[in-house]
Amino acid sequence: MNSGLETWVEQRFAGHLRCEQDHFIFRYQESAAPADFVSLTMPVRLRDYTHNKLHPIFEMHLPEGYLLSVVQRHFAKVLGSDELSLLTLLAPGVQGRIQYRKTAPVLEPLSLDALLHPEQGLFDELVQRFALFSPVSGVQPKVLAKVLDKAALRLRDYIVKAWGSEYPQLALNEYWCMRVHQLANIPTPEFHLSDDGALFITRRFDILENGEYLGFEDLCVLQAKSRGDKYEGSYEQLAKTLHRFVSPPHKVDSLQQFFKMIVLCQRLQNGDAHLKNFGVLYHNANHVWLAPAYDIVSTTAYIKNDVSALTLMGSRKWWGKKPLLDFGVQHCALTPKQAEALYLECEQAMRATAKEVQQQIEQETTHEGLESEKLRVLGHLLALLSG
Repeated sequence: MNSGLETWVEQRFAGHLRCEQDHFIFRYQESAAPADFVSLTMPVRLRDYTHNKLHPIFEMHLPEGYLLSVVQRHFAKVLGSDELSLLTLLAPGVQGRIQYRKTAPVLEPLSLDALLHPEQGLFDELVQRFALFSPVSGVQPKVLAKVLDKAALRLRDYIVKAWGSEYPQLALNEYWCMRVHQLANIPTPEFHLSDDGALFITRRFDILENGEYLGFEDLCVLQAKSRGDKYEGSYEQLAKTLHRFVSPPHKVDSLQQFFKMIVLCQRLQNGDAHLKNFGVLYHNANHVWLAPAYDIVSTTAYIKNDVSALTLMGSRKWWGKKPLLDFGVQHCALTPKQAEALYLECEQAMRATAKEVQQQIEQETTHEGLESEKLRVLGHLLALLSG
């Protein structure tokens, strides 16, 4: 039996997570205040929260894909057979509104310049240095890194993503997809592309300038689903979940933002816009809003006939303007005029980004020539943006 983990919320002891007889049990301490909730879906109460799988809010802190394989490969001898054992191993590196240790590990920082102008083998070095302190989900190779902000003279947390031969130029793909969202006035975190296109670098958006951690929960957590179910459901259900959890003062802005995100998801053919790639941020249970856009790529650049991650209007096809406007009116509380204006904002952002992509193609072709896969991915994006 795993001895379990003490769970802290904003530096206050909230309760204890343990595993007994193949059941995961979370129990709040008797003196826990209502503000000490670990999840919007798990308000403070005396009765235990018992699941046959790790509770979604705690599972959210576990790595997936590449990073999980690295951790398992290096620590197979000390890992137990359940997810709580893995979370226990990674617990010192979980730093956010929820923590499992009162003190954070001391990590040697990098400079942003070193990430933007990387030397060969830098990502492998980052994995070795930060793997155990990178509780980030998603199958793409990524790590959390401490980066020194010279202007502010303080450390900031960045997520650094790489790509492998299976998905060439994935960092470039994500950069331009995020650029469209930025130009469409959708909130985005600070993001960069390294000079060689090998790394996509984005700042954590759940940490305020004063160092305060915001709460973050993805839609898997809010729908009480495990990460294995992240491709189950519909965008209509996501809208309904946002209606339920987003606070009234933020509801209009969040639903408008969500509508634009779905429009661009369809137009960019992002077949990985699953439940874990949408989330909410909050100060407390009465101050909840939709998180910025993140983890966005055009998957049809690699899977020609890829389909939507979730259903929309009962189908996983890519929809055009009229059905998307209907979705905005029927599920995002928009008037037809508002839906039309927001859709136009997305189209204008796509046209502006298309010009920037075309400029990159022309400049690189003129000066140094474009590597074939890079040209293919840029050409694919340009076709979608111009369509």
